[in-house]
Amino acid sequence: MPWYTATLQVPRSLYGSSADMIEWAQHNLSGHWGLRGTGQPLRRLQKESDQASNRNTICGSTKFTKDPNIPDDSCDEFPFAGTWESGALNGVTHGKDCAQVTAVQADNSGDLATDWPTITPVGTFTGNEKCVRGHIPRDLNTDLGGAYGVFVKNARLADNDPFWLRITF
Repeated sequence: MPWYTATLQVPRSLYGSSADMIEWAQHNLSGHWGLRGTGQPLRRLQKESDQASNRNTICGSTKFTKDPNIPDDSCDEFPFAGTWESGALNGVTHGKDCAQVTAVQADNSGDLATDWPTITPVGTFTGNEKCVRGHIPRDLNTDLGGAYGVFVKNARLADNDPFWLRITF
């Protein structure tokens, strides 16, 4: 349906710092990826080998060093590796060239989204970076990746189909 563009809802209550990283990128980096009214929609990248290549370019094992202060630290990237807007498809050859952020701990309740609700930039950024890469607790990262996969199926997105991304509470 070319007249309709689906929206992926990303609740902070479920994805904590991973959701905050996306919202930070949408508002602080010039791409405004998926931000309705300001940016362009994201577009699904279907080919799994291209997704894996994108992920490796930004977050490969030789390109990302875990932070021991983040429980089960993982490399989270945005725009997603599964989109045509991935930094790796737009000139980025190493994740160090993305804006860098890290999760901030707020509590010890045992609920990751509550305990790690926000991010903070690491170092300086220009605002013109083509991606953001974050130190995010693994479960928040992988749960959001799984939600994206479910969204793609439910919205029946084919390769290059556009979608918006909205952070909610």
